[in-house]
Amino acid sequence: MGRRHGSGLLAFLLLAVALQAAPAPALAAPPDQLRQVKERLDTLAEQRGAPAAVSAWWVDAPSATVVLALNARPRDARAAAWVDEAQRVDPAVRVVDGVAAPTPRADPPVYDLVGGDAIRLGGSRCSVGFSARTAAGAPRMVTAGHCTHRGGDVNGANEAPVGPVRSSVFDRTGDWGVVDVGPGWRPTPSVAAEASTTRAVTGTATAPVGAAVCRSGSTTGWRCGTVTAVDVTANYAAGPVQGLVLTTACSEGGDSGGPFVAGSAALGVLSGGTGDCTTAGGSSLYQPIDEVLRVEGLLVATAS
Repeated sequence: MGRRHGSGLLAFLLLAVALQAAPAPALAAPPDQLRQVKERLDTLAEQRGAPAAVSAWWVDAPSATVVLALNARPRDARAAAWVDEAQRVDPAVRVVDGVAAPTPRADPPVYDLVGGDAIRLGGSRCSVGFSARTAAGAPRMVTAGHCTHRGGDVNGANEAPVGPVRSSVFDRTGDWGVVDVGPGWRPTPSVAAEASTTRAVTGTATAPVGAAVCRSGSTTGWRCGTVTAVDVTANYAAGPVQGLVLTTACSEGGDSGGPFVAGSAALGVLSGGTGDCTTAGGSSLYQPIDEVLRVEGLLVATAS
C-alpha cells in the first residue's frame, strides 16, 4: 500500500477511535432522525453536487451525530459554503477535518502504444513511430518533428492523453520529435503491419540503396518499397532538412512520424514524400532512427 493510501487509512482509524471516545450529546437525536438528516445531505449533494474537499458523511450512532468528513484545510469558498448549508440542515451535523477522500478501486484503462497508430496534437493527426526509453527507464515515443514542433500535449486516436512533447527538431539537422509517455499507455516494441497484424522490433539498422523496406501509418497503413537514395536533403517549404532516406514506399497526409522497418529492425520515422498511394510513383522520405536515439539519449523498445 502506497504512502497516500496508508495515510488515508490511518486518518480513518484515528477518526473512528475519536468518534467512539466522543460523549453523546445531552439530548441525543433518535436514530430515525439521524438517518433523515443524512438523507437530507444526500439530497443536497444530488441537487447541487459536493465539493472535492468533502470526503464523506454518515450517521455515527455512538455520538448521536451525522459526521461530515473533510479532507482539506483551509477550506475554499465553495467548500465553506457547502459546510455552512449542511450544518443548517440540522445541528446534529458534526464537521471533522483531516479525513482522506476515498477513491474508486478500479484499475484505470491502459492502452498499447503501437507504431503506425494515430496521434493527435494541435488539431493535426500524425502517427506513432517507435516506443523508446531513457537510460533511466522513463518511457518515450518517437515521431516526426514537423508534427511536434509547436509543442503541447499529444493524444491518442481515442483522445486519451499520451503526454507532452519533450523535444522537437525540424530544421536542417533532421525531423523528429520525442514525447513523454504517461501512465495510461503501455509502450510496446511493435508496429502495425498488414491485415491487422503487428511486427515486433528487435533492434535498429541502416538500410543501403536497394534495400527492401516497409512503413506503417494511420492513413495508408502498411506500405512497402525500396531505398533509392541516402543522405538526402529535402527542400521543404519550411526549409531544407538533411540526412533523410528516400524510398519508393508511398505515403499520405497523417502518416507522418510512422515507422519504417526492414524485417524486425527499426529504420526511421516518416518525414515527407511525393504523390499518394492511389497513383503509382509515390515516394517517401524517412528520418533515420539511429540519429534520433543518439542525439536524444534514448533506447528503442525491443522485443525480448
